[in-house]
Amino acid sequence: MLSFPTDGNLSLYLHIPFCTTCCSYCAFYSEPVDATKAYLQPYVDRLEKEIRACKAHLDRFFTIFIGGGNPGSLTADQLRRLLVAAKADASDEVTIEMNPETFDETYFSLFAEGLVTRLSMGIQSMDDPTLIRLGRNARREDNLRSIALARQARLQYGIELSFDLMVCLPGQTVDLAIADLHEILMLSESDHISLYCLTVEEGTELALQVGLGNTTVLDEDGQEDFLQKMWSELRRLGFEHYEVSNFCRNGKKSKHNQVYWRLDNYLGLGSSAASTLTEGSLARHYTQNQSLQEFALSQCFSGYEEEHVDANQQIEEYVMMALRTNAGIDKQVFAARYQKDFDCLFASAISSLDSSWYSDTIQFFVLTEYGFMVIDEILLRLALEIS
Repeated sequence: MLSFPTDGNLSLYLHIPFCTTCCSYCAFYSEPVDATKAYLQPYVDRLEKEIRACKAHLDRFFTIFIGGGNPGSLTADQLRRLLVAAKADASDEVTIEMNPETFDETYFSLFAEGLVTRLSMGIQSMDDPTLIRLGRNARREDNLRSIALARQARLQYGIELSFDLMVCLPGQTVDLAIADLHEILMLSESDHISLYCLTVEEGTELALQVGLGNTTVLDEDGQEDFLQKMWSELRRLGFEHYEVSNFCRNGKKSKHNQVYWRLDNYLGLGSSAASTLTEGSLARHYTQNQSLQEFALSQCFSGYEEEHVDANQQIEEYVMMALRTNAGIDKQVFAARYQKDFDCLFASAISSLDSSWYSDTIQFFVLTEYGFMVIDEILLRLALEIS
């Protein structure tokens, strides 16, 4: 049994590691659902038991997020079992990811019952040649159909919508990416966009193709110019840039993702899921290291490995996450949380930064949009001061 704090809010992440096929850029753990169908029901059975065992110690989960893989590999009834076990109708926000090719009206019952309040859909591109290069299972026709269904669900049940877009893709122009953005917003009227710059992750098919010279990706200068134009267009459309890769209007921020960025407590269940659990000065990470096959056939709560997080690592993780947001670091909160003065700890590192990268006041240290562009460099300099 996992050991988690019972005071304060606790959020829940459920990992569904089944997918049609793996996209060329994807580094998240998943396996082809057609080859692993025999494990799908046992996987759901164990996950439900773990949820119920954890839920017995809690009044409710603050937020819930079901991700993958593709949760659309499960039926609405299977997802309902997990959500009912978690008493999702009592949570402040319940998000489910769906890939366009598997989303249909059978999932509307989850919205009607108040078990899901937010739908996050990975569109990535509206251009068929680009989707093919990415190894996506969906095509433009699938995207159009699923966006229309998502808008229908929003109008009928009042759920919130979020769409993922990828930019700096091989062969993609800024004009094409902006056209994708406009089309998605026009069709869906969504108030949330996650905009991701293509990252070449080690071990992916994309990394192999780049290494072989078969695929060319933008250099850092090209990516910076591309992102600046996309960010500017989102700002013009009324979106707040509230995290490096996330934009909202009308205050529709993701409550669950803010849990990660504040380094609040969250419990991750399922194959390859991770947890961060803190009580007082004691912080623990849990990682689930079983394959989906092992997870499905093993005893509940087996395969979760615990790691204690020391004080310096806690500070480093907090700074790394908080500076991804436009709220930045509240120095009073930092002092209360870690019994250290932010200005004293980081004065030397901050003095080495370009002044256009950040805003520093008595109460807050916040990165500018230009700082977001060079966040890795900033975090490296700050991290060197912690130890």
